Amino acid sequence: MVFALNRTSTKSRPQSKSSPLAGWLGRKGAKEDAGALPEIDIAAGLIRALRSTVNGTPEHGDFDNGSVRDALGIIESTLFSIDKIRDILEQTCEIAISAQGVEDAGGRALLAESYDEHRLSIASVIENLDERASALIGKHPHHVDVKLGGKARYSVSPARLDISETGLNLPPPCDAFATFEEITETLQHLDFALKKADRTGAAYCRDAQFLIARMTAAVE
Repeated sequence: MVFALNRTSTKSRPQSKSSPLAGWLGRKGAKEDAGALPEIDIAAGLIRALRSTVNGTPEHGDFDNGSVRDALGIIESTLFSIDKIRDILEQTCEIAISAQGVEDAGGRALLAESYDEHRLSIASVIENLDERASALIGKHPHHVDVKLGGKARYSVSPARLDISETGLNLPPPCDAFATFEEITETLQHLDFALKKADRTGAAYCRDAQFLIARMTAAVE
């Protein structure tokens, strides 16, 4: 079953995170998507970069430190929000998996109601994003263009992570898990949503890694 790989027990799920990037550090997908960039500790690099006092003085050429810092702040906030969404998706997946083992239609209906509440909580996360994360994954996301100095530019692409068909594609359980076929379809939607959240987070880790590397090069 394609969704089995995404099952995470409540006991094994981390109860706290030391960094907004904790959900992505050490995650295989993020590491693979880094491409040819040198391996660095993204969380530590972000902390250093956001605390940097480099201001684009002649000593550092025309590197636009402010623009890069702003972009890194947006990425940090976005990754924090994606981590929240992914946590909800894992919980939602557990509910749907549990429903597969319930023979009573009434019991499955109760689980379907719980599933829908979790699904709608993802919509709530998107609705209440802070201004920075909203730029990339909000209701009206847009490219974040970063000035690197001179004519050099870098663009961070937006992504839709709402529950709509063009986002995570998580439809409601219209038949309240009346059939096991509906549960299987729900799990397939969740598998897609988890993979999209992971790909999106990994891509933003790659963006952060590139920008941190550019900022580091500017101060050396």
